Amino acid sequence: MSGPGTTPLFVDTGAFFAHFVENAPRHERARAVMDAIAAGDLRFRPMYTTGYVLGELATLVLRKAGHAQAVETLRRVRDSSTVTVLHPDGSGFETVCAEFGRFDDQQISFVDHVTGVLARERNVDHVFAFDSDFRTLGFSLVPDDVDLPSP
Repeated sequence: MSGPGTTPLFVDTGAFFAHFVENAPRHERARAVMDAIAAGDLRFRPMYTTGYVLGELATLVLRKAGHAQAVETLRRVRDSSTVTVLHPDGSGFETVCAEFGRFDDQQISFVDHVTGVLARERNVDHVFAFDSDFRTLGFSLVPDDVDLPSP
């Protein structure tokens, strides 16, 4: 599902982690968002993430749920037909470094800055995250800033 009436979305580490790890504190909320997207109740397409997010995700799942689940989680995201994994090019990386330096009064992760730069390059306004740093970067958060359909 893409085209008229859809909104592009970036997916952050915490959202993926909560979705894939059943004992994660926000698992039910992340599942509800992903299920609503899959059902077409939330019209987010295309969906993007970054190689940096996948690096964070693999490490987090490894530490919290073990190697086998980390490998499986990575495989599922990489094999997904609905999520595109992006990487900054040389000039994009320079922009990320400049943005990271510019926000010297914040503790926004480098990975979040990568997401922000790549999202702006694609005119994406929404990030599926449980991390308010994206609001500081000028994005709306899914699910906090959108109405979820009732079950």
